[in-house]
Amino acid sequence: FLADGKRLASVGIDDNHTVVLWDWKKGEKLSAVRGSKDKIFVVKINPYMPDKLITVGIKHMKFWRRAGGGLIGRKGCIGALGRTDTMMCAVYGWTEEMAFSGTSTGDVCIWRDVFLIKTVKAHDGPVFSMHALEKGFVTGGKDGVVALWDDTFERCLKTYAIKRAALAPGSKGLLLEDNPSIRAISLGHGHILVGTKNGEILEVDKSGPITLLVQGHMEGEVWGLATHPHLPICATVSDDKTLRIWDLSPSHCMLAVRKLKKGGRCCCFSPDGKALAVGLNDGSFLIVNADTLEDLVSFQHRKDVISEIRFSPGAGKYLAVASCDNFVDIYNVMSSKRVGICKGASSYITHMDWDVRGKLLQVNTGAKEQLFFEAPRGKKQTIPSLEVEKIGWASWTSVLGSCCEGIWPIIGEVTDVTASCLTSDSKVLATGDDFGFVKLFRYPAKGKFGKFKRYVAHSTHVTNVRWTYDDSLLVTVGGADTSLMLWTYEMEGHRDSRQCDSEESDLDSEEDGG
Repeated sequence: FLADGKRLASVGIDDNHTVVLWDWKKGEKLSAVRGSKDKIFVVKINPYMPDKLITVGIKHMKFWRRAGGGLIGRKGCIGALGRTDTMMCAVYGWTEEMAFSGTSTGDVCIWRDVFLIKTVKAHDGPVFSMHALEKGFVTGGKDGVVALWDDTFERCLKTYAIKRAALAPGSKGLLLEDNPSIRAISLGHGHILVGTKNGEILEVDKSGPITLLVQGHMEGEVWGLATHPHLPICATVSDDKTLRIWDLSPSHCMLAVRKLKKGGRCCCFSPDGKALAVGLNDGSFLIVNADTLEDLVSFQHRKDVISEIRFSPGAGKYLAVASCDNFVDIYNVMSSKRVGICKGASSYITHMDWDVRGKLLQVNTGAKEQLFFEAPRGKKQTIPSLEVEKIGWASWTSVLGSCCEGIWPIIGEVTDVTASCLTSDSKVLATGDDFGFVKLFRYPAKGKFGKFKRYVAHSTHVTNVRWTYDDSLLVTVGGADTSLMLWTYEMEGHRDSRQCDSEESDLDSEEDGG
């Protein structure tokens, strides 16, 4: 955006990385031009001269000015100072002709008009972000250092290393690692705001203390979610190769984290809450101590993604492990032996629940099959739908069967409803779907197109939903938005009894993840 917010410049991901200048309120293209064959990372409009802009990218530094309906570009003139580096970020300076760019080798380039007049060594490794202050600049690099500079880049006034030891006393949460790569920097209320590659947003006070404001998972999607059987905490596991424990009480902070050898898509607490099973994307799974996250045991019998993992109820004697190669393996937890294999699914396993006796497994597959297996041997059972309703289930996360026929939208694919979870009193079924909606249905949701209440917070598909042990909170995770959302649940009788339509809220959202 231009400083006054009237104009917007954008760069396309088309082959030519087209640069467009917009009058966005009118929806009009003012100018468009081919940017570069290589990637462009940043476009900035000159705050003093709104007809001028700069773009930076792979071996690219270009200065543009608007002329009629087009843009005329000039490459930055390096002169005798060397070759064009890959530029990662850029800002305009204190006058209309001054611009500054950060390179992939750690230098800051100082430009007057289109000419490079000086380079300054700023970071070890790429300079990913820079921000102009009223007097001076702040830069952030892959080295995990935030640097404060004077207004000519002559002197570095102060550096702040983003480290666990630098976190202010009472700062909630944990840094995943010291010196995380810094990807974004901004300024707000006299503080420096820093975004890291590890999904953390920090506030740096100029006097030194660093506060962790928010954190979440990193690249990839989040699918694995489990709530603790008797504490207000939950676990998440993601494609980013981390397992994390979150406090769902008012602090909303990350209590523990560990790195994994592979990404994961599912997790589950044991019934006593002391162990945590985690299924990984290479077909292996591990059981860890739920407090320390240290390994207790690990196995690998499959080569495909472990899609769901469930301890049997009661003493948690058995562990059912479902994989994307269509099998469910059943393990005896105490003897650490595989004691059964459930065969007969024609597609990957999506959901799985035990009955209260720990002797029967209900399984959903990607081919919309609802299957039943005797445990622990894994022999396939045929159970009429009326009988399924009479069985006491230890949990219900199934999206198939006559009890939840009404959760499917009018026009739908098999993958539309990604997750469900039933309250412990079996009255309310929460679902998450591919459209980013969280919905509440009365259970059982029989017949087609059941009535629901619908809530929006995720920006992409909702991959998992879980009630907490006392049904006071619903926890949901988004796939590509990598967010963990908390919803407070107000039961009927705790609010006035007016009739709600499908948009009105019985759930209030709070965001925990980054």
